[in-house]
Amino acid sequence: MSIRRDEIQKLKSGNYIMVDGEPCEIKSTERSKSGKHGHAKVRVVCVGVFDDKKRSLTFPSGDLVDVPIIEKGNAQINFINDDKINILDLETYQSIDVDWPEEEGLRNKLKELQGDPEKMSNAKMGFWRLAGNIIIKRIL
Repeated sequence: MSIRRDEIQKLKSGNYIMVDGEPCEIKSTERSKSGKHGHAKVRVVCVGVFDDKKRSLTFPSGDLVDVPIIEKGNAQINFINDDKINILDLETYQSIDVDWPEEEGLRNKLKELQGDPEKMSNAKMGFWRLAGNIIIKRIL
């Protein structure tokens, strides 16, 4: 699992953050002014990449947080089962089992490919590897 540390005040909407071991996409950030005796605070609203749960957190502005490093890659589809999709990473030539994506458009494309083996043999896909898991992002 590749993680780096970054200051919370430098992150903005669209960046990713680790919350309780789950990679989350930041949807919004709010910064408050420092008070008479306190420090400025940063309120972060984020959504989990794999569990799709909404989280709201508050940090002091100078805090360091874990940020997942996203490795992007392309793969060839080997075969599609009803519960898993087997892909071949085109850089490492590693065979990987991946869960079906949650996005309805991607699911429909994969079901279409599952019914046509000739198209499936020529299909390629883009994936992200983050926090030890792999998520399908697009079908090429």
